[in-house]
Amino acid sequence: LIERDQYAMDYNDTTREPNWVAWDLTSGDVGSSGRSNFIVDTGLPAGFYQVLTTDYSGSGYDRGHLCPSGDRTLSTAHNQVVFTMSNMMPQTPDNNQGVWASFETYCRTRASEGNELLIMTGPSGFAGSTIASGVAIPGYTWKVVVVVPLGGGGTAASRITTATEVIAIKVPNIAGVRSDPWQNYQTTVTQIQTDTGFTFFSLLDPAIATALRAKGTGGASNGTPS
Repeated sequence: LIERDQYAMDYNDTTREPNWVAWDLTSGDVGSSGRSNFIVDTGLPAGFYQVLTTDYSGSGYDRGHLCPSGDRTLSTAHNQVVFTMSNMMPQTPDNNQGVWASFETYCRTRASEGNELLIMTGPSGFAGSTIASGVAIPGYTWKVVVVVPLGGGGTAASRITTATEVIAIKVPNIAGVRSDPWQNYQTTVTQIQTDTGFTFFSLLDPAIATALRAKGTGGASNGTPS
């Protein structure tokens, strides 16, 4: 577990990428710092492989942010942290630059409308393939977003009810999805729990957690991973 001001992550030295990254997003996190340069994460525990900025070169996969650059542009210092290679997973260009980027933009729009977004994301569907440096290639990328209106006191988590909006997506990490609407890949938190083995919303009231996990549409997303 790595906790930083910009995000929390569960980092996996076997896959050489996070199991998940979590952060919150409001309009106050978005500024004009621009994009930083990729850097090696020298803050990993001793003995962990430090993924190099060049490790993805020639792989055909993007260095795909989990916590995105656009969610941390308030200052150059904040933006630089999300460019550590520990915050990356191999994404096809069509996934990363297309449907995934579109959903990231949508989330920032929802934040600009007066909401605090609690966001969790990660890879799933590993089949044993890696890029040359050993970073595992996921079959899918997933994201869970809880949308909580600002105001009302307390933390965002304390204001979650059974009526709170939840959006979950599961995107096949393949070519050919660049122009697809992100809505094509909506699923339920229950489906992502099945895929990953994680339990979401465990600190909430059990009745609320159960209601939130069922929200969304469909089961498995469209498309088959390579």
